[in-house]
Parts: sequence; structure tokens; C-alpha cells
Amino acid sequence: MYSLKPLLFLLSALALISLCQAENFTVGSNLNGQLVHIEKVSLSAFPFKVRTKTVSYNGQQAIRGISAIDLDKSKAKVTIMAGGIGFTYATLRLKSERGEGLEYQVQIYA
Repeated sequence: MYSLKPLLFLLSALALISLCQAENFTVGSNLNGQLVHIEKVSLSAFPFKVRTKTVSYNGQQAIRGISAIDLDKSKAKVTIMAGGIGFTYATLRLKSERGEGLEYQVQIYA
């Protein structure tokens, strides 16, 4: 007779991995860089809607690193729409899953 313990362990491990998967976004490096911009993005969930937020930065020094930390451990996506590493400006787009909110901390290093 087969035991269900290994199967239950495997299923619970896979569920735990999928629950802990956060979509943190890091480009470049923050080593030897100075934090020049920090912004917290918080949008509540709305049923059946995708929530989006644009974060913009325009400075004097070239950007060395960008980090967007997912505080909500969601499956939201972050993309660079303009500028970024090597530029003095950056525009980021944060997009949630349908029916979910956004909870991110965006850090820009120069």
C-alpha cells in the first residue's frame, strides 16, 4: 500500500514556495552608491482590476542602481519604461495581478 506522506510533503513544500515568491526587481548595483531617491508605493486591491503606478525620478547624477522591493510578496511586475542605469532619469511602471494591490519600496542609487 502506498503512503501519502511523501506526496503531502511535496505538495505543502510547493505551496510554501509559491506563497513566498516575491517579485523583487534589481538592476545595476547599490554598492558604493548613494541613495538619491526612495519612494513607497501603496495601492489597495480592487476586485477584478489591475492596479498600475508610475514612479519617476529626474536627478543630476547618473543612476547606478535601481531596486524595487515587494513588501507584499505579490506577483506584481516592475518594468523600466524610460531611462535607467547610466541615465540621470528613470521611469518605472509597477503593475499588479488582477484583483491584487501594490506594496513596493523603490530605491534609486547614484
